[in-house]
Amino acid sequence: MNQKKQVVLVTGATGYIGSQVVYALRKMFGDGLHVKALVRENSEVAVLSDPEVEIVRGDILNPISLLEPFESVDAVFHCAGLVAYTKQSRNRLYETNVTGTSNVVDVCLQKGVGRLVLTSSVAAQGVKEGIEQADEETAFSEWQHRIAYMDSKRLAEIECERGIAEGLDVVMVNPGVVLGRGEGHPVVLNSSTKAVQSIYQGKIFLYPSGGLSLVDIRDVARAHIEVWKKGETGERYIIVSENCSYKELFSMIREIPGSSPRAAFSAGNALYGIAGTGGELFSLLSGKRPYITLESMRLARRYLYYSNRKSVESLAMSYRPVKEILQSIVT
Repeated sequence: MNQKKQVVLVTGATGYIGSQVVYALRKMFGDGLHVKALVRENSEVAVLSDPEVEIVRGDILNPISLLEPFESVDAVFHCAGLVAYTKQSRNRLYETNVTGTSNVVDVCLQKGVGRLVLTSSVAAQGVKEGIEQADEETAFSEWQHRIAYMDSKRLAEIECERGIAEGLDVVMVNPGVVLGRGEGHPVVLNSSTKAVQSIYQGKIFLYPSGGLSLVDIRDVARAHIEVWKKGETGERYIIVSENCSYKELFSMIREIPGSSPRAAFSAGNALYGIAGTGGELFSLLSGKRPYITLESMRLARRYLYYSNRKSVESLAMSYRPVKEILQSIVT
């Protein structure tokens, strides 16, 4: 007798991470797994070019619309979310990241979903001072609650913890700053990847004083599957390749053949407020998300470094070096 094929559903399936999770699931399991891609009405689905992926319509902000898509689903990869650091995005951040996650948790409980894999972020983790690396046990700091994106991602995790208390099996994936072109065709590019291209072209030539953790999109997609298969209920797993300062990052990009000869400079303290205010104004007037905002510039002065030790030891994860990631973006 043939074993029943498992069914998994991916929210945010046309997004940067979600589309790559769909691709990785199909690549790894092929026809041994039925993949459902949740997309909103009228969303462009060209990125989901695999004819074996079932397109289902629904909106995480409309719980009723989730009832049918979540029927008879064994696992849900909740990749839908909003990344933004502008003041005008605060309400949308909480609505999408917190209320949306709460709705997904509720429907998973109602439909008896076997496991929920949450795409969280290192933004939901605590941060240590200086260049010391934070890990999964580092406490969330008071100042982080004042950064709307960080606060919304932490609250999304709390919604999942509430789900666990009610009987849902949840595991969490916490990527650093995700970069790369991904696999398949066509592919989605995120703002961080586009920023690397702009640095390479000399369009961005001022670097902040802090640092960040980086990871390749393909490793993030693979980590979702590893966490699904091996992760322990209620645990979070930091997914990062390397930590580097912005100065080191700019230097690595400028060392790639063909990069702009334009010199890069450290952003002085006076420029932080000017750049941040300019970014906020641009966003307000254009309706577009800027690279630089007041909140992002405040964070850019910190060393947001994280340890990948748990993912390496518990999930047997390995990561592409940052230099290799950067090379793949610009060539």
